[in-house]
Amino acid sequence: MEVSRSLVFYVTVTSLLLHYTSSVGVDLGSCGCMCGAGGSGGVIGGSSSATGASFLNNVRGPKGNVGRPGKSGPPGLPGPPGLRGEMGLPGVAGGTGGGGLFTSCFEIRGAGETTNGIYTIKPSPTSANIEVYCDMNAAGGGWTLVASVHENNINGKCTVGDLWSNDQGASNTTGTGSWSNFNVFGSVEGATSGDYKSPAYYNLLGSDVMIWHVPNDAESGQWADSATFKYYTDNRFLDSYGGTLQSLYSKYFPLRRSPVSETAYEGIATILTALNRAEPDIRRTIPDFYNYNYDHSGSIQNSIGDGGGDMYDTGNKVSYKIGSNAFQRITYSRKYEDLVNGVEVVSSTGHPFFMLMWIGNHARAVNTFQIKVESGTGADGSGRHATYSGSVVYEDLSCFYKAYSVWDANDPTICEVYFHISNPRRWGSIAPTSFETPVWSASTDNLNNAASIGGSPESVLFGYTLLSRDDDFQVTNSHVRAALTRIMQEINSFTQIENFNCSRLNESLVVPVHFDVGSIEAMASHIPPAVRERAPPGFIHFRAFDPKGVPNALCPGVRSDSCRPSSICVGGVNTIPSNTRACGDFAGWDGLPVDQPTATEPVGHAKSKNDVASSLLLFTRSRVS
Repeated sequence: MEVSRSLVFYVTVTSLLLHYTSSVGVDLGSCGCMCGAGGSGGVIGGSSSATGASFLNNVRGPKGNVGRPGKSGPPGLPGPPGLRGEMGLPGVAGGTGGGGLFTSCFEIRGAGETTNGIYTIKPSPTSANIEVYCDMNAAGGGWTLVASVHENNINGKCTVGDLWSNDQGASNTTGTGSWSNFNVFGSVEGATSGDYKSPAYYNLLGSDVMIWHVPNDAESGQWADSATFKYYTDNRFLDSYGGTLQSLYSKYFPLRRSPVSETAYEGIATILTALNRAEPDIRRTIPDFYNYNYDHSGSIQNSIGDGGGDMYDTGNKVSYKIGSNAFQRITYSRKYEDLVNGVEVVSSTGHPFFMLMWIGNHARAVNTFQIKVESGTGADGSGRHATYSGSVVYEDLSCFYKAYSVWDANDPTICEVYFHISNPRRWGSIAPTSFETPVWSASTDNLNNAASIGGSPESVLFGYTLLSRDDDFQVTNSHVRAALTRIMQEINSFTQIENFNCSRLNESLVVPVHFDVGSIEAMASHIPPAVRERAPPGFIHFRAFDPKGVPNALCPGVRSDSCRPSSICVGGVNTIPSNTRACGDFAGWDGLPVDQPTATEPVGHAKSKNDVASSLLLFTRSRVS
């Protein structure tokens, strides 16, 4: 059976070979390939001729896919040991945190490590291991990065991503949020690319705080060299507040809304009180001064109904206007303010009536201010009227005025006096460049007078007073000048009108700092001009309130006495109800819509673009014995 199969195979192969050689014209007898004569090895394919190779290619077909690799063989014998290397530098000894780890960067520094970088610490035997960045150089080193504040979108106010303003990225004027809770977020490597809060923020005890200002998206190896500012405390203040920033905010300075300050403004209110005391002297400058009545209907006193003797049908309706805003009608004796522009308006129901507007306008963002008085007089078209204008100088004070008078109508005389006073030397005034009466009456009835000052005035007093005399007696230009001179004598005793008490320092914590990089002078140049006078550099200010009682968590490098702390502080909610621009991780650092800061220069209420594009790195240093 086996022989038969071999024979069949031989015949079949022989037939194929004969058919192939016949078709290509090979002389089978001369090649001897079947018997091996003249060949190499006596097997099929032993021939080295091209004809043989072509034959094999046709017989065996195309190459298949590579198979799977086989199993690894057994390991070989180990080679001989290599030469011993040089001895390395001595390592850092194990720490006291457990598992051979240190409790803090300060402990690592004490063991001899001097390189800035990311290390693993274990603050206590029961705490988890934490990766932290350590600064080993500033003020002796040993500082642990516990948090960073990063503004991901200055145009998104208290939106998602503002993790230091509110955990959910929404405005919240009552909660304390991330500054006082135990939430953690971000990563130590990405501390300049997003908000970061380490467990070390609440479980690593420290005595002092250090802050770095580092450009956004810098890598950790670049932080130390790229920081524009580094400053630190050295009075161990944190010992008195639980040893952590979490404890400071949760137990001692919670970021909850406080009652509105009743002493936000003292300067102009004090001047108005002084003028009220001087009323007898002011009245003596006007012979037969008429003490009009403040009669009115309803519960809101914002006009004089008759005044006695038919002085008015209804009159002395006073309004003020700031820039392009609408006119605001005042209620007598009520206080009005525009914190953003440093404007305060007060009035008093004395003899004479006063309405005073203090114009701070330190950013000089507002060009014009107006006072308007509307009155229906009892003259009903009869009698006479006159207008006056001029200036009065008293020591350092310069006063310009415009007046409108109605008399000789068998009624008490009406004389409306509009004025502005400046004092460049003591108040730092920039006087108005224009003083106009865009609306000015031309009769004795239905008076509709308005005075406007322009040119972006700064530190200027703008006012209105109502003078009067008995029936038919004219209040002359000389009388107006005499009354204004007496008013200026009283005001001249105040060396500084603007005395806004917006700091509320008794409700805050202010700690002085030393600079490792930068200086007090350099920090001052980074403060927006509109708040620079009330933001002395060289401090860290914790919980800075505005006059509305809304807190900002932290003012880096400065103390805020400003009425708009959001321009220089971080961690702010909506500090002004109608101004959401004050809300966010970097709060109001972009200032007002009119502010156009450059990359390096702050403008108005706005920080520079480079400041907005930097992250604040917050370090603490463990308690030093």
